[in-house]
Amino acid sequence: MDETLDGFVTLFRGRGDVYGHEEGRCVKAPLTVDVFRDHLHGAEPIGVYPMVPHNHQYYVVWGCCDIDYESYEDAHKIQQALAAVNVTAWIERSRSKGYHVWVFSENLIHAKGMRRMLLLAHQVADVPAREVNPKQETLGYGQYGNYVRLPYPSSHVSTRRRVVLKNEQEHYELSDFVSLALSSRTPAPLVSDLAAMWREPERHTATVTYETEPSVREALVNLSPLGKVIWRDGPLEGRDRSSTLTKLGHECVRSGLDPSCTKVIITSADKRWGKYHMRPNGEYEIDKLVVRVFSNV
Repeated sequence: MDETLDGFVTLFRGRGDVYGHEEGRCVKAPLTVDVFRDHLHGAEPIGVYPMVPHNHQYYVVWGCCDIDYESYEDAHKIQQALAAVNVTAWIERSRSKGYHVWVFSENLIHAKGMRRMLLLAHQVADVPAREVNPKQETLGYGQYGNYVRLPYPSSHVSTRRRVVLKNEQEHYELSDFVSLALSSRTPAPLVSDLAAMWREPERHTATVTYETEPSVREALVNLSPLGKVIWRDGPLEGRDRSSTLTKLGHECVRSGLDPSCTKVIITSADKRWGKYHMRPNGEYEIDKLVVRVFSNV
């Protein structure tokens, strides 16, 4: 256990003078090996503040994307986007819902670099970046930033919550995860190179004009047979929900439907397929999709 504990500390270390309590408060006490041990034994689960101050700058050894809704697909997209550029990421099923996507660095790196690399991954994966940790690039005097609750709050985890997943069905035992994660940490120069590619996204407002909203039944009347099949059956095996919603949108346009009917059809399909409707900006994402399919007309 000591070897696994040491590895766990190496992976998840952070600011050393405070740590996060399970109930959501800051514990102003040293983050010691014993605190980590108690976490793994289930005595007192903790979170860690990632940003370590040094000479008025802030450094981290890990970053974490928080997907706070039930979509393994979106977490996996981020993992794949990072894997494409030789960055190993780990998916954890988080405490109550959703997923964490963790990345570990070989050495301390600037918080800005880690944050921007993960923001880039969100952009490439087309997944909204609602919570990317570290949440800040720098901090004011006396600030600690935000902590993230750690996985494996007991070394004898019996549920599939708060464990790192091999896939959607299986999880890693603690010792296996620690060993694999230690051996696949990301070199600091690679993080910096990827972070430099990130650009602040442009803010656009959807510009489609909607008429009086029809019912789903009314909207479906003039939809083509192919469109009705897509709407009814959803994504085919091996196809994701995003591209299938886009295909449905294009079929609405080909059927001569107006933007109002198109939005109603896409929204009703999305509620059954579970892509956008649980997100706070879900309607905005659907509006953007409607804009895209009508911009090609």
